[in-house]
Amino acid sequence: MAPRPPVIEGVQRWKPNTGQDPARYLVFPGSVLAPGRHSPGNLRHARPYLVNGRTIFVFPIGVEGFRRSGQAILGLRHYIGDNAADGMTVHYEEGRITLNGTFPGLTAQQNMVELLSLLRTKTSGKGLVLYAPGVFNKEQFCLAENWDFTHEADDRTHSIDYTLTLVKLGEGPKVKDPHGVAAPATPGRKTVPKGKPSRIFTIKGNVRTLRNVAWKVYGDASKWPQLVTLNRDRLAVLQSTSAQSSAHNLPYYRFAIGTKIRY
Repeated sequence: MAPRPPVIEGVQRWKPNTGQDPARYLVFPGSVLAPGRHSPGNLRHARPYLVNGRTIFVFPIGVEGFRRSGQAILGLRHYIGDNAADGMTVHYEEGRITLNGTFPGLTAQQNMVELLSLLRTKTSGKGLVLYAPGVFNKEQFCLAENWDFTHEADDRTHSIDYTLTLVKLGEGPKVKDPHGVAAPATPGRKTVPKGKPSRIFTIKGNVRTLRNVAWKVYGDASKWPQLVTLNRDRLAVLQSTSAQSSAHNLPYYRFAIGTKIRY
């Protein structure tokens, strides 16, 4: 039998759908019910999503990195010895949209597989439809040109980075962009204090020293150091003002009647 590999403490090996999930959403990210029917939840804008016929892929978090680029196709004529070109615009723009970000947590692999499935499926005449409220105010008709998914070797989470480039075919109707409702502030937390609450003993005629008080409240005179711990502030003031309250005679020091002692 082959020996088992050593277990390295503190290292989480990458394995789909296992281990700790760093993707813990603290806000409600909204929902997508159908093309054009989306809500932002607690986000500023609804999450972006791609539509291919009846298939919808919703990105797990809001828009991260994006790039909108384009270039025109020109017909140019050059003349020998001249310092200027003659030409015209053959095609005004070949536009591209690049989205990049991270699929976080245990759902990263599932998101990657679902997006790949959508990108590799035959599209209709309009191509894919990208909805990205807050970035583009209209539906974006496009075709997937290239995509890339990476998980770095030194990344001990389950997250997968993605880059997706789409070629624009045109634009559709305006996309609604309702603003989300801010997430509530961190709620207060009521805690039950540990241990017993502090109680007060009032010095009286026949109980004047810490040993007397310890016997009275704990039933054991030797527990007087516990009273010292609970009353350090008062004893510090006492020792600074009285020469008779040094450490060695503190348990026998006679307090004034009416002094409050915590126990």
